[in-house]
Parts: sequence; structure tokens; C-alpha cells
Amino acid sequence: MKQTRDISTKYIDVLDGIRALSVFIVLIFHFWQQTWIFPTVRTPFLSFMGISQIDFTPLARVGYLFVDMMILISGFLLFLPVARNVLSGEPMEKWGVYFRKRAARILPSYLLCIILLFIYALAKGDYANGYPTPSAAAAKDLIFHLFFIHNWTTETYLSSHLNVVLWTLGVEVWFYILFPAIASFIRRRADEKAPGKGILRACIAAAVMFGIAAFYIYAYVLRPESGLANWLDGVLQKLHSSIRSTYLSMAINQLPAFMGSYAIGMAGAFIYIALAKKLKRGWVLGIIGTLLSVGFIVIIMKLVKECASLQLADQQLWQLTHRFSLAFVFLGFILSTAFSLGFWRFLFSNKLMVFLAAISYNLYIWHQWLAVFIKYDLRLPVWTGDEPPNQWGTPEGRIWSWKYALIITVASIAVAALITYLYEKPMADLINGKEKKAAKQLGK
Repeated sequence: MKQTRDISTKYIDVLDGIRALSVFIVLIFHFWQQTWIFPTVRTPFLSFMGISQIDFTPLARVGYLFVDMMILISGFLLFLPVARNVLSGEPMEKWGVYFRKRAARILPSYLLCIILLFIYALAKGDYANGYPTPSAAAAKDLIFHLFFIHNWTTETYLSSHLNVVLWTLGVEVWFYILFPAIASFIRRRADEKAPGKGILRACIAAAVMFGIAAFYIYAYVLRPESGLANWLDGVLQKLHSSIRSTYLSMAINQLPAFMGSYAIGMAGAFIYIALAKKLKRGWVLGIIGTLLSVGFIVIIMKLVKECASLQLADQQLWQLTHRFSLAFVFLGFILSTAFSLGFWRFLFSNKLMVFLAAISYNLYIWHQWLAVFIKYDLRLPVWTGDEPPNQWGTPEGRIWSWKYALIITVASIAVAALITYLYEKPMADLINGKEKKAAKQLGK
């Protein structure tokens, strides 16, 4: 069968692998926090190049940087239909369909997670100790999560009993809500025969989004003693928010701080559609794309090592001040990989990557909670006493850590796969109106 040289503007296969790898790097970071294993791979076959081993320790130390990649991919994919509409005149789906699809993608697994973990936290008595009014604390934790505002307070974000990693949904969902207004401003009007005005509006929207991010980061977060910051803190306090706290992550993991990343994702969508319309797959384009992709990987690793070399207190500050540049490098990697040679694209789009991408949402949701649950509640591999073996600093403790790492990795993938295929997808079909298919999957 003859392969087409056209480049798809609707399905970008390499994003499956890039998304899956981003989630796995975040997973490595969270698992490292529990195992304290510094991962290295011995490479004797590269000894002639002076490379006896490859050290993944920087990725373990600051793997959370790849949450920025996940945010960027989200923005990129959201704006692809807008870019096709502006540049090619393709119609966009109705907003009712858009919200139904977003709900089908986000809500089933999210609600399952917070409901199960809320019941578990109540059963363990997690809200009974350390809270003046346990019932109020439990209700606040649940309600703030249900409205996706849990990352507004330390109690419902950093001290939550409902899974800390869910803070990203507090960013994503509120951008999903804002997105129709941005897209409606940019989209091509019925009387516009050319894309020029739509492109201009996209530039204006990107500039505003960048401005919001820059203002938030450089005029508020990094200038806590300024009059403007004090005024804004007063407003936030009246809203019972503790964004400004002793924890920098409270400030940097808010939607305004990511608006620049979404804007870069939007720019990437327009660039991709423009290039895909004009270019054809071939050796020259493939070689250029592959070389650039490898080059961006080298740059990404240099940035990761730079951040990992800093003291813990400075790493998040580095992330905040390098968020724009990091997003541009991530985008360069995505675009160049999308236009690379077939063998290189295959590394990111093979069946394994497609499977991992399919379960990546539930893998992200559950992996950290499962790691802590298996370690402290189930105590697997078996250990006794008050201190887990990985903190002993002995060969026996290291062996235990490797066994534990294997258990939590397998458990996370298995749980993610089961929830994805037995629950999330059937529920998504129900929400999207595919009742017959969902009923068959659910065994009705």
C-alpha cells in the first residue's frame, strides 16, 4: 500500500509518545521521592565513546518540569481546530459538543478518584486529627476539589487527603472554561475570505496571555513586598485563598503562571498547520526534522541538568523564571519530531506508546497515591518498624527499594489500564452519546 506524503493536520501521531514519556518522567520524580533510588543505566557498549553509564538522576530530581510539557501539549491540541479554522476555513465544533467532550475526558476518572479517596480518608480518620473541626475540613477538601479550586488553599492542595497531583486539573479545567472565549475571539468570521485578520487576532490573544503570565510571575510572585502584590494578596485573602504562602509551589502552580505556556501552545498549533499545509513528507524534511528533534532533546537535558544542579529551594524558582524558555524548547521538540523521519516518529508512535498514552491520564492520577499506599499502608515489600528500609542507607535497603520500585510501577500501570478500559472509556462513551457501545463494554 502506497504511503501518502501528505502531513495530517488532525492527528499528530508522535504526540502519543511525547505525552506518555512526559507522564513517565513525572512518575520517575514521584517514585524517586519514595524510593530514593538514583537511576543509572550501565552502557558498556558505549565505552569506546567514554560513556560507561547514563545517569537519569537529573530527571528524577526535577521530573516535575515535564508537567509544563503536559500543559503545553494540552494547549497545542486545544488550538489545533482554531488554527485549522483560521488558516483553512474549516468549521469548528459547537461549544456544547466541546464541553461534552471535555467532560467525558476529565470527569469520570477524576470523580472516581476523589470519591474513592475521600471515603478512604474518612475510614482512616485522616480528618480526625490536626483539624479544629474535622467535618468542616473534610467538607472543604471535597467541595474545593469538586469545583476545581483545590489549588487555591494549602489545606486542599498541599495538605489534601485527596491526591496532591490533582492540582493540575485545577489549572486545566479552568483553562478549558476560558478557552471558548479565546477561540471565539480568534476564529475566522463568516465574511472573511483570508486568514489575515484571524492571525492578527491570534497574535493579540497570545500577547494578552503572555502579558497575564508575565505580570503574575514578575510583578506578583517575584515581588512579594510590592504595593501591587500586597493589594492582590488582600484580595486573595478575602477569597480565603492562600496562594501566597511559604510554599512557592502554591504560587507557581496557578493558571495565570501557565497562560504563557498555553499561548506558546497556541502559536505552535498555528505553525504546525501552516507547515503541514505546505510541506510533503520526504528525506530532506525528515532529516532536518530528526536532527532538530535530537538537538532539542540535548537542549532539554541541559536545562534539566541545570535545574537539578541547584539547591532544592532554588529549583522551583528556576522553573518559574525559565517557564517561557522551557515551553519554547518543548514546542521546538514537538514540531521537529512531528516532521522527522519515519523511524524516529515510530519511536514515539508505536503501539506501546499508543497504549501508554491511552492510560496516561489515569496513570498520572493514581501513581503517586498508589506509591504511598503500597509503601505505608500495605507495607510492600514487607517491612516492620517505624522507618521504611529505603531510609536505612544499607545494601539491604537498596535491594528493598528496587523491589518496591518494580511493585509500584507494575501496580500503577495495571490500575491505570483497568480504570481506563473498564470504566473511563465506557463512561466517556455514555457522556458522548454512544450508549450502545458503552453498554456493550460495561457488559449490559
